[in-house]
Amino acid sequence: MKQFDDQLDQWLEQITEVPLIHNLPQADQQNVTLIDSIVIQAAIEGYGKQPGEWNEALFADLFFNRFVRLLDDNEKQPRLFGLIPTALMALMAVVQPDQQPKLMNWIRKSHDKLIHLYDPVADKFYAQLSEAMRVANVDMSDQSKVAAFTRQYLRQHPEQGRSLFTKGS
Repeated sequence: MKQFDDQLDQWLEQITEVPLIHNLPQADQQNVTLIDSIVIQAAIEGYGKQPGEWNEALFADLFFNRFVRLLDDNEKQPRLFGLIPTALMALMAVVQPDQQPKLMNWIRKSHDKLIHLYDPVADKFYAQLSEAMRVANVDMSDQSKVAAFTRQYLRQHPEQGRSLFTKGS
């Protein structure tokens, strides 16, 4: 564990020395460090994948299914999400995973999705829905029970569904 922590610190220090990152304001540098720290820790400790094993599927799952949930509420700021592609490019330059060209292409292709990962209305809705499921003791591993509960919840709370599905219209 100490060896991993030392490696993590070394990578994060090298990332802050990448000229693109080094020239950012201090708050942005801290956001980049946070993003890359989450990516490294989730990939290595959570998925059990060393940089040589990182691939597009891992990044897609990490960002589109888990990343927002790994942030504290106070970290969910638009500026942080706007820095995700930059943070990932700096990470690629430092860590140089085996599939670096493919991952960099994935970052470029996913740019707009990455910077718009967080939706406060959806986050609030899903937090309320998850809490309601927890209170109702819904088996979260049973997709049919989750789907049935969600349908029932939306019928009982139509205003929440409308605000979620009609925002920006």
